[in-house]
Amino acid sequence: MIPHSLSADSDRYPLRRKLLIGASLIVAVSLFVVVVNYSEKPYFLLQPVFGQTFSSHWMFSKQPYKAFKPHLGYVSIPKQEPLKLHCELCSIVSSSGQMLGQGAGPQIDRSPCIWRMNNAPTRGFEHDVGQRTTLRVVSHTSVPLLLQKPQYFFGQGNNTVYVVWGPLRNMRKDGKGIVYNMLRQAAENYPQARIYVTTEDRMNYCDMVFKKETGKDR
Repeated sequence: MIPHSLSADSDRYPLRRKLLIGASLIVAVSLFVVVVNYSEKPYFLLQPVFGQTFSSHWMFSKQPYKAFKPHLGYVSIPKQEPLKLHCELCSIVSSSGQMLGQGAGPQIDRSPCIWRMNNAPTRGFEHDVGQRTTLRVVSHTSVPLLLQKPQYFFGQGNNTVYVVWGPLRNMRKDGKGIVYNMLRQAAENYPQARIYVTTEDRMNYCDMVFKKETGKDR
């Protein structure tokens, strides 16, 4: 028969061991969270573990540092200032009808940056495509479609950045560029609108890449 005092000690040691392990885990997790929160790439490191729903507000309210580097290939209308945009994690939303019925809207809206194409609508389709838009990449051929609903696309409270691309003949700034003239008028009517166009050098580079990848002249 085991003496009472020895039995009590043997029962106590596993409890001490569990408490020690638990305390070590708490310290390790706390240190990890502090390091992640104050690093240059904060909560994105945790997304593979916790998923998209994890955010920088999970434990701390400190905002991550964002370096808004100018993108020199895109200039604003009418000030000709370079585009400054910080996107570390993006959702690029297709304009395809295959988006309908997918129910991906809530997941899309959780992304820090959301890119859309041309005049693809969100109103009435929020459940499938989301409702937030950080940036729209717009072809010169789609500009007239945007201008059919100028209040919807450029009105007050719309913080979307528009990047419009097109050939030089349509984007000339000397008064002969048809599309550029449309955009300049839109910027005058809606001064708060954030409208950018590609520079000639950037457009030439994109054409070069397209031809290299497809073998065709765009």
